Amino acid sequence: MKGKTRRAFILDRDEFVRLSLNKILNKYGFQVEEIEDISQLEKRKKEIKEGMILADLEIEVLERWLPLLRKWNDRFILMSPLVTDELIQRLKKLGIHRIIKKPVEPKFLRRAIREISFPDEVRVPSSVKKGEGSRFSQKGGEET
Repeated sequence: MKGKTRRAFILDRDEFVRLSLNKILNKYGFQVEEIEDISQLEKRKKEIKEGMILADLEIEVLERWLPLLRKWNDRFILMSPLVTDELIQRLKKLGIHRIIKKPVEPKFLRRAIREISFPDEVRVPSSVKKGEGSRFSQKGGEET
C-alpha cells in the first residue's frame, strides 16, 4: 500500500534556494509547492497537517502571522542566514522550535524533517547514528 503524498510548502525569495530545496525535498518524497506569502496557507490546513512548511521569514512577518504559525509549529522549519543566540531565544519565546542556517545543508534539513511526525510515519532516510542529532539549530555548525 502506498503512503500518502506529503506536501512541503517553501517560502523563500531566492530562486536558487527554492530550486535547491525543491530538488532535495522531492528526493525525500515530498510534493513541493512554492508559495509567495504565508497568507496562502490559511485555507490549506489539511495539506499542512500531512506535510510541512519551510520558510525564510523576517521576524516582523513571523510576529504578524504568529497565531497561524503556532497552529503549525510542529510542521514549521524556519531558515535564516544568521542564527545567533539572541535570535534563538527570541524564536523560542515566540514558540518557533526549528531553525536551520542558510545555505541549507541537506543533512541538517533531513534532521529537522525527521523530528516532524507525519500521519503514516514514513520517515526521511537517516544518515545520523542513533543518539545523535540536533533539536533546534545549527549556529555556525550545529547545536546538539
